[in-house]
Amino acid sequence: MMTEASPALSILERSLDRLGERVCLVGHDGAMPHWTGCRLHALTTHYGVYGHGGGADGGMLFGYDDPETPDAFDTIVILMPKARSELTMRMAWAAARLAAGGELWLVGAKREGIARGSRQFRERFPGAFRVDSARHCQLWCATLETPAAPFRVGDWLEPVTVAAPGAGLELYSLPGLFSEGRLDEGTRQLLATVTEKPAEPVLDLACGNGVIAAWLRHQWPELTVTLADVHWQALCCARAFFGEGQGVTVVASDGLAGITGRYASVFSNPPFHQGQKKNLDPIHQWFRVLPEFLKPGAELRLVANAFLPYQEPMTRSIGPVRTLSDDGRYRVYSVRYNIHGKNVGN
Repeated sequence: MMTEASPALSILERSLDRLGERVCLVGHDGAMPHWTGCRLHALTTHYGVYGHGGGADGGMLFGYDDPETPDAFDTIVILMPKARSELTMRMAWAAARLAAGGELWLVGAKREGIARGSRQFRERFPGAFRVDSARHCQLWCATLETPAAPFRVGDWLEPVTVAAPGAGLELYSLPGLFSEGRLDEGTRQLLATVTEKPAEPVLDLACGNGVIAAWLRHQWPELTVTLADVHWQALCCARAFFGEGQGVTVVASDGLAGITGRYASVFSNPPFHQGQKKNLDPIHQWFRVLPEFLKPGAELRLVANAFLPYQEPMTRSIGPVRTLSDDGRYRVYSVRYNIHGKNVGN
């Protein structure tokens, strides 16, 4: 994640005189830089960043298939992602969107893996050269010798078989998706506690590629489910699996900001990292706001690492918490909400 004060952005700004007229930052998750002399866009896969940056009106693009994306850019700056596979996808997208005679840049810090990333960049673009280095950051530049192939999201969707409790699910993954689209142990334990049909409608919050909702619909095919996530990769994979299926809605939402209506059951394996740092503020905000979206008697069922201090804020905001499963690494919690806005135990 890059901000205006980051060393990576600082080294980039030392070479602004090289920028073309139409510029795109790929993977930019901070405030939009105020650069003069160019028409600037920024592509993010985080819906919260997209909204805070003003959306399409602010020059923001959400994901690699945003219909508002211009046909071509003169300079495309690729920011280092965490996953090697996502860097490969970013390079393919950038090459496909580069105007004739344009330049591709790669920028990143040592702790972000720029040494590895620059090797990938040079393998993909053999004529690449280093423009600058400072403050443990590097800036690389390349041009295209031959036109690149068109970029199609479908070419990057990878089918993954998920061995969920009692069911094998054929889902999808994309570079940069949490757990690469596979079933993590926490979610497995959450699903193992679901032995009866949940009350409807159901909300799968921080849905990832949709494994919880897919498993629930496998058990109860007519279940009405809304899936929500902040990440483009998650939403794209969930939509690829469910398509236009009746009873299923997939929405982009930064926390609960994009959610409407009230739900009888909420399931979640929420993230607790923001970039490379642990950040519990978003999930605590979820707990404070969630009652606005709960029907009388609704249940929140959530899995989390056992060391995370969730019980007290859940009790304070929603109600007494019951632990359904605890293996020392993960805990599955359940809490219900009642009709009068007062909280009741299970």
